[in-house]
Amino acid sequence: MENRNVVDKRAVRLEEVMKPDYIPFLGGRPKRQTVIGKEDIMNLEIALYTSASVQEFLEKV
Repeated sequence: MENRNVVDKRAVRLEEVMKPDYIPFLGGRPKRQTVIGKEDIMNLEIALYTSASVQEFLEKV
């Protein structure tokens, strides 16, 4: 018998923890495949400053 009145209030769910891209709280940043160069950062800044919205920025990137 299913209880449909149960509300899941867990802050961290097991299905989220098992994902490969899950970052634990205070676990630091993930390991990078490559180093982000100054030119890459400059290109991102240019795209950010020339975009009118977040959606437009994401389309450029």
